[in-house]
Amino acid sequence: MDQNQMAKFILKIKNSVMLKNNVFSFYLTKKEDEAKGLKSDMTLGYYDKEKFKGDMHWNDVTYKYMYGVKMDDIKFKDKPSNVCSKSKNGECLITFDSGTSLMSIPSFAHEHFKELGIPTANLAKKCNSEEEFGDMSLVIGGKDYV
Repeated sequence: MDQNQMAKFILKIKNSVMLKNNVFSFYLTKKEDEAKGLKSDMTLGYYDKEKFKGDMHWNDVTYKYMYGVKMDDIKFKDKPSNVCSKSKNGECLITFDSGTSLMSIPSFAHEHFKELGIPTANLAKKCNSEEEFGDMSLVIGGKDYV
């Protein structure tokens, strides 16, 4: 099913009023977790509170075709990169794709990260340790997601 068909499918479910709530969630496991009997799953109409820690935070979907939400920034080692300020049209969206573990960024972000010396798929950089670049945080709705 391509992305357009999936979007139409989700919209059809939403409009049918069949679900308790208009939400869906993905729970993705690592191979090590699967060996322990845990499995990845998708839920429609609810989310399993046993499968996450902390508080749930909601963000408005601003680009419905790809489930894009407004992103404020990306931090490295808890330091802002100010990447969203480099967008020419003022939009800085992030989309969530359960079909890959890769992250895509627009060309303006590649250039900005290159200036900052932050490695990307187009700019490989040898690092001496994980701590060299530290944790990466996505800042969405004023909240850091590490």
